[in-house]
Amino acid sequence: MVKTISFKINGKAYTIDGSADISLLKYLRDYLGLLGAKNGCNQGHCGTCTVIVDGKAKRACLLKILKLDGASIETIEILSKDGKLHPIQQTFIEEGAVQCGFCTPGMVMAAKALLDVNQNPTDDDIKDALKFNICRCTGYAAIIRAIKKAAAMMGGAFESPDKDRLKTGIGESPVKKDAYEKVTGKPIFADDVYFDKMIYGKLLLSAHPFAQVKSIDATEALRQPGVIKVLTAKDIPGRNGFGLLNPHQPVLAEELVRYMGDPVALVLAENEEQADEALKYINVDYEPLKGIFSPEDGMKDDAPLIHEDGNVMKHVKVRKGDIDNAFAKADIIIEGIYTTPMVEHAYLETESAVAKMEEDGTVVVMTASQGSHAFRESISSCLDITEEKVRVVYTPAGGAFGGKEECTVQIHCALGAMLTGRPVKMTLTRQESMIMSTKRHWEKMHYRHGATLDGKILAIELKVIADAGAYESLSQPVVFRSAVVGAGPYDIPNVKIDSYGVYTNHSPGGAFRGFGSTQVAFGAEQQMDKVARVLGIDPFTIRKINGLKEGKATITGQVLKSDVGYIQTVEKVEKALQEYKNKIPEPGSGKRIGIGIASSYKNVGLGAGKKDRAGASIEISKNGNVYLKVGATDIGQGSDTVLTQMASEITGIHFKDFVVISNDTSQTIDGGVTTASRQTYISGHAVIGAANNFKKVIQGLFFDVIGLKEGDYQFIHGGIHLKKKGKFNTNVENNFISYINLAKMSWENKVDLKADYIYTAPTTYSLRERADHQAKVPLEKYNIHFAYCFNTQAAVVEVDESSGEVKVLKVIAAQDLGKAIHPQNCHCQLEGAIVMGIGYGLSEEFKLVDGKMITDNLAKLKLPKITHMPEMETILVEEESDGPFGAKGMGEVPINSTAPAIISAIYDAIGVRVENLPATKEKILAGHKLGTFPGKKDSSK
Repeated sequence: MVKTISFKINGKAYTIDGSADISLLKYLRDYLGLLGAKNGCNQGHCGTCTVIVDGKAKRACLLKILKLDGASIETIEILSKDGKLHPIQQTFIEEGAVQCGFCTPGMVMAAKALLDVNQNPTDDDIKDALKFNICRCTGYAAIIRAIKKAAAMMGGAFESPDKDRLKTGIGESPVKKDAYEKVTGKPIFADDVYFDKMIYGKLLLSAHPFAQVKSIDATEALRQPGVIKVLTAKDIPGRNGFGLLNPHQPVLAEELVRYMGDPVALVLAENEEQADEALKYINVDYEPLKGIFSPEDGMKDDAPLIHEDGNVMKHVKVRKGDIDNAFAKADIIIEGIYTTPMVEHAYLETESAVAKMEEDGTVVVMTASQGSHAFRESISSCLDITEEKVRVVYTPAGGAFGGKEECTVQIHCALGAMLTGRPVKMTLTRQESMIMSTKRHWEKMHYRHGATLDGKILAIELKVIADAGAYESLSQPVVFRSAVVGAGPYDIPNVKIDSYGVYTNHSPGGAFRGFGSTQVAFGAEQQMDKVARVLGIDPFTIRKINGLKEGKATITGQVLKSDVGYIQTVEKVEKALQEYKNKIPEPGSGKRIGIGIASSYKNVGLGAGKKDRAGASIEISKNGNVYLKVGATDIGQGSDTVLTQMASEITGIHFKDFVVISNDTSQTIDGGVTTASRQTYISGHAVIGAANNFKKVIQGLFFDVIGLKEGDYQFIHGGIHLKKKGKFNTNVENNFISYINLAKMSWENKVDLKADYIYTAPTTYSLRERADHQAKVPLEKYNIHFAYCFNTQAAVVEVDESSGEVKVLKVIAAQDLGKAIHPQNCHCQLEGAIVMGIGYGLSEEFKLVDGKMITDNLAKLKLPKITHMPEMETILVEEESDGPFGAKGMGEVPINSTAPAIISAIYDAIGVRVENLPATKEKILAGHKLGTFPGKKDSSK
């Protein structure tokens, strides 16, 4: 007789067959439809599946259902009752602790388990309770603030809601539009979507980093239980290639595999387990080829070609002044060779998509992305159908950071749905995601700076070699970015920079927060630190001497306008650090304190002559809903909220009344890809244009039909308040017209309550062959971008001389961003970037050996956890620009300054300068043992 297992979930009793050998996570999601617990890794490394079992926080993916007899289990679904949030959920919303939202249910449950037994936790208590939960967005500080606030609320110290979160105007910080769904664990992500008769897809990935594909035999796989189809390249009706700029990456490899993330076959089966099992029965005959596993090897004359047009896929040159003469005049010359690693985005939601066919032959794909319209083009081209027959619906991205700009499973999913007629779901495992997806480029940088004794940088020479991986993806603009900001935010008259992107048999290099500016910020700021130390000049002073400001030209010749807040960021950090110095704790035995400074800058928008545009629309539907429709993608950074603030400010419609529809190709105008810190500026202008046009529609309706002019009525929550009487065809009570009655009135009078607007950014130009200003060339022709944002940070560290361990005690960050539309969100973005920068500087590295993945799980990536979070002080420098309400952008550049500031702080502490990131304790200890001791200065060459 088979034993039965009984337990309670959210107070309800369940009894199951004791032979069910599945995890609690699978049981919750696939059997009960309790989708609040998320699957971020299925290995217990991320905590997104955290639930409470018998009063303790547990990771559901690690618990076998057979071992839970008699257990009492709580999930996120039990916390909010009758629409009333639990205090923890409420404070997560109020404190801005919700960004992408994928980690949030697990965080909330871990916090509840803590507060159930400890209603006055310290920061250390919270860090210990949440040490198994990873957040890639927030930097953890807002989470700690939220938990402490919830504890105080539960203790009766105050009530919620926080009145500051009720303010919605420009410069206020209202509750984010998507926060409620995320904090309650609603089924909003792609892997939460289920349809009747849905089937599942799994990809067979290459067994070699570089090989010819001789044949593929799926005969045995097709005989396996549940298998419906096995698809190969020959089954693709259209173009077998995708890529935002160069569609040469195969959907299913046919003749060559160029890295181990290349898929060669797609299995479609009744369930995921059957599809996965069938992969073992596909026989692929490969002929391995000699691979290229470093870009420097790829540049050699005798290197095998990964692509027929050569291994160097991009070479960008920046030339300005007379470099040889400048170095001859320099009092000191400082050189350095630096490397930065490949880095995995490690968004907690792996790539997932669900596709289905509509009756009219339209294929609908529900997926996270950073641009649904770009995905639509790829899908339609590969399926050989018109774009009108493809609808891409955005499901919230559980993190992205640039990694979801390119397709992964979306084309396969659509292909499967089209060829079978059934809904298809595909969700990558963590290991599949890590090998298939794009990475931050490994870069090697050879710097040479020439300076005068008074600290003026006369010349910079730089050679950058970047690992582009197996396919182009976005390597061209990344390599471009490394060149044009390679000197840092400084006025340098003589420049020679060469930046190369080189194909290898590695995972493709693509977009990642910072987009090529992050790597060179490390090298440039180490050079600035060396120059300052050799000359005996304060690190703040050296930056103020050379820093970009209004009227100065970048190394590409662009003369900057008035919205340049760089020097202010330096001064703000300098002041804050001075105030903190007396509070720095005494170091422990055998430990030393160090302080480091770093700055960076980056563009807003695409630039370099590219058309940069976005559209928006506002409408009141027949059922009275007020819609703001934008092509922009909110990937956790808060664009839906910020754009709603702008729409509300212009139209007068209450912030709460707006329903945001974003990034749905059937409903929204293309907003372009969410990249380059562009959406606040570009889509913000589009929303303002749409809002102004919508006001005109309303004004026309009221004047022509009702006889009222602007000022005679006012938008309030739920509708319009009338200050004067007009002529109406509908009932008006208490001088109030609801939106549904307004819609009825407009319909009766044949007025469409809708307005659109498409905004095109200021003109930019391609990089000129030389950046020296020519008399016959207008200065605007040197404008490769229409705006920049700037960042400066100070890091205070404690270094253990005996172990090489580094503890980051505090980071102070000042960000130039134009007007802060939603200040809380800006501070939280800074905190998240700082912690991501700590990982970049000290621990993170995506490792491949001979093309094979070594860091094959989240634990091996060594992502920062809540226990690594330092004290953080974030400062907003609001130098208003010509952006919407004076805003620019800020999402990317804050990550750039953290790592170089930390590395300089380590040198300041113990005299060891790690020039090859990450600065692991082994590297620090090795440098210390070589005899570099505190006080030893960098030497000039």
